[in-house]
Amino acid sequence: MNRSEQIMNITHQLLLERGYSAFSYADIANEIGIQKASIHYHFPSKANLIQNVVSRYRSQVENNLALLDSMTDDPYEKLKQYLSYWDECLQRKATDICLCALLSSEIQILPEEVQKEIQAHYQQLTSWFAKVLKDAEAIKPFHLPYQSIDEFAICLLASVHGGMLASRTFNDGMYFHKIKDQLLYQMNVAS
Repeated sequence: MNRSEQIMNITHQLLLERGYSAFSYADIANEIGIQKASIHYHFPSKANLIQNVVSRYRSQVENNLALLDSMTDDPYEKLKQYLSYWDECLQRKATDICLCALLSSEIQILPEEVQKEIQAHYQQLTSWFAKVLKDAEAIKPFHLPYQSIDEFAICLLASVHGGMLASRTFNDGMYFHKIKDQLLYQMNVAS
């Protein structure tokens, strides 16, 4: 692992533990055992560093969604696997949530370039949810209390991220587990 990857890994972890405003380059330097100047060499500013961390995270999510798409053609199974992934993460450690969900709570203080990365993540994920839901409806039409699939995709996104934040708040993964079960029930998918 090269130095910039090491810095981004530590930053990702510090973001999950503390949020954007509660850590500095000094914290990263202490974790790695390097000088702050070494961090500035790779990432001139905190905004640049966080933008790179979120961009890398978005790429990982995009790759994971593509992998999930390649594993099965069953849209119900895709949704179940996606929700189960986060359920398992939160059962192990209720603070291990989506990086963008966490940073959204600080959106007003984030640099514009980081805000754009987070918004792009939400758009990417909502589009994936909408595609999965449209594929599911083509197989087995369902009636949901939403006006459109796109509206349900937005509600799904809000439910997933809200469940993560609730689990983190109470340090209890069962909050997300209950939301997962309810969403799968709404889709008539066995949990």
